[in-house]
Formats: sequence, structure tokens, C-alpha cells
Amino acid sequence: MIAGRPARVFLGAVLVTGLALAPLSGSGASEATVPVVKVWTEPASGYGFLDAAIVSARRSIDVSMYELSDPTIEHDLVARAAAGVDVRVILDADYEGTTENASAFAFLHASKVHVEWAPSNQIFHAKYVVIDGRVAYVGTGNLQSYYYSSTRDFWVEVTRASDVRAVTGTFDADFARSYATSSAPGLVWSPGSTSSLVGLIESARHTLLVENEEMDSASVESALGGAARRGVAVDVVMTESSSWTTALEDLARDGVHVRVLGSSQVYIHAKVICVDCAGNLGTVFIGSENFSTSSLSYNRELGVITTTPMAIRAVEAAVHSDYAQGSPVAAPVTSINTGSLTVTSFEGSISPGDEDSLSIHSPRANDSCDLVVTLPSGYTSESHGLGPARANASGNVTWTWEIGPSTDPGTARASITCGAGVVQRTFQIR
Repeated sequence: MIAGRPARVFLGAVLVTGLALAPLSGSGASEATVPVVKVWTEPASGYGFLDAAIVSARRSIDVSMYELSDPTIEHDLVARAAAGVDVRVILDADYEGTTENASAFAFLHASKVHVEWAPSNQIFHAKYVVIDGRVAYVGTGNLQSYYYSSTRDFWVEVTRASDVRAVTGTFDADFARSYATSSAPGLVWSPGSTSSLVGLIESARHTLLVENEEMDSASVESALGGAARRGVAVDVVMTESSSWTTALEDLARDGVHVRVLGSSQVYIHAKVICVDCAGNLGTVFIGSENFSTSSLSYNRELGVITTTPMAIRAVEAAVHSDYAQGSPVAAPVTSINTGSLTVTSFEGSISPGDEDSLSIHSPRANDSCDLVVTLPSGYTSESHGLGPARANASGNVTWTWEIGPSTDPGTARASITCGAGVVQRTFQIR
């Protein structure tokens, strides 16, 4: 994590009753989506929209929040409660929640706000606000004003009655400590959101854009790697952390294009997936779910899946911008050698449009050999110069070929098969 921001790696928690959205099926956009009417991209948008929404409330305000430390919003809640609005707040207690939220809880509790601690055995990581039972604001960001200016997050406004009823119904159950989930198509609740998000990833046919704070879910990682191997262009952007190094290197090995931002850049707290997004088309997930077993299987979380064009454009623009500023993560250099082949010359890093070459030595004179290059996209290169070749009388053979100018960056693999054995090497396309 970046300096000054505590690492919040969520481990075990106790599973409570909850229902998840059924997995998305098949191809492209699903009918199980939520229309959104507004989108805010942080840090550029700021949180004035939420202040205004709270102040506008006339009957009720429901807030479920992982971390609350925003004096303006806290005073807004107290003022609306004093004016007769029914204000209910659930604050996380697990995983240091009683420490992080102690000040806000005490301030709200001393007023007419009905504030409750979430159960101490389950992380309540959702971030949402419902105004007058008719408008729901669902986000990826906590309400901590000292992080607003440095953190990448998204919020959406939802007004479809069935969606708002489902959010309010879940809040009612959580506030009453019965913890049942009110489902609606396009709402992604945890516990139990793994199948929904994996299904969304698996629906991609052309591109995937991903930002997340954590990468600690075998199911999600497998789905992302599988998408890259079947030819989907997968871009993943995160903030650099040693906690996720191995997972990100494994994704890079699968052909995922991974970039990380440093401590002086915007902190990637967003949790978004953009499937086949281009212009106004695509399917987007925006929510509180991190890519971890705890977040997907145990925590209370909420996200939305939408095909609303403004959400697609907002997420696509932000992820592309963050990706452009990130540093590539390369897969560890690996080699496989069965037999007596020796790689005598090879470029380990090369740019699209440049010419690469690879030389090997076989202990067999005039050995029959073959070179196959698998690109970061998962496709096999068809560049002239690859393929079968015969070693000379000394056992030496060289291939020379061009890296196509439009080749995606990432980890490629060279596989050489000769009569004397097999050798593989990975290399980076910059």
C-alpha cells in the first residue's frame, strides 16, 4: 500500500445468510443490468453530490459505510435527523472498524441519528446511501475526506424503483440484524459474489479493463488469465504492493497486460470491470468488492452491473488514463529445457516493429528444429522467419523475425523443439 495508507488485507470472517446475483451468461452484455442516471469519477468529481443529496432528504436517509470520517457529511446527517428525517447508519465494526469509526459513531450516537455497529464477526465493506427510499448512491469509495483528493473511486446514482427497494430491503434486514439479502437483477451482493464477477469476466470477447485494490482471489485470477489466453486484450491497473506481486506476475505470464502505479500517483481504490467497452457499448461493474476471498465470499458488499453509456465512458476513460501512467509488470523470466539444447543468443526485451532473433546449439549435427512464438494475446505469431529450421553441421541454428508493429505489450513465449530436446524462454514486448 502507499505510504500513510494502512494495508487492509481482509482475511477470514464468519459467513452469514446472503443471496447473490445469479451468474451472467454467455456473450457480451447481460440483461441483468442496472440503469444508472449519474456517474462520478474521483478524485476529480469530489463528494459535493453526496452532501447535496443528504441535505435534500425529506423523509429518510440510510447509510451503510465501511469507514466514515467526513465532518461535513456527519454534520449533514445530524442536521437532517434534528429536522425530523429518519436517519439510520450502519458502520463496520470488524477488522479495526470500532477504532476507525469510533469518532463518527460517537458523534452520530449523541444526536437523533439511529446509528448501529455492524456485527463484529463480519466485515461490512459496502458503501451506499439511500435518500427518501427513491434514490440510491452506490460507490467504491469510503467516506474519508482526507483520502478524497488522492484516490481513484467511482459512484453511481440509481433510481429504478426495484433496485432501490432491493437496496433498502437489504439495509432494513442488516439494521434489524437478520442479514437477509434482497436481490434484484444487476445488483451484485456479497457474501457470494464470486460467480457473478467471474461470469462477467468470462463473458468478454474482445477487451477487459480492470481496476482493483486487491488481487487475492484464485477464481478471479483464473478468469482473467483465461480471458487473456483465449485472445481477449486484458488490461489490469493497480497500485503497487508487495502483497499482490506474485499474483500480478502470474497474470502477466498468462498474457494479461498489468501496470502498477507508485505512491506518488493516484491510489487505485476503485473496483471496476469494463467488458468489451468501446464508445457507448459494453458492460461495466462498479462496486465495493475487492478481488479477495474474504470480500467475495464473506463480507457485506454491494456493486452494480450496468450497460449505461455514461458509466461505460467514465470507467473506460479513467482506466485508460491510469494504465497509460503505470509501470508494466513483467512475468518472471522462465525457461524449460528438456534435453541438451542451449540458447546461445536471445533478446529478452523488444519493442513492436523491431526485429528479434534467437540462436540455439544442439549436440546433434544437422538437427531438425522448430520455433513457435506465442504472443501476449495468446495467439501464435505468424511472422516470416519462424517455424522449421535445420541446424548446421556444428549444431547451430538461428531464427530472425519481426515483432509486428501492432503487437500488444506483455510477456511472449518462444518454444524451440529439436530432435535433441525442447527449450522455452519468455521475453517481454515493451
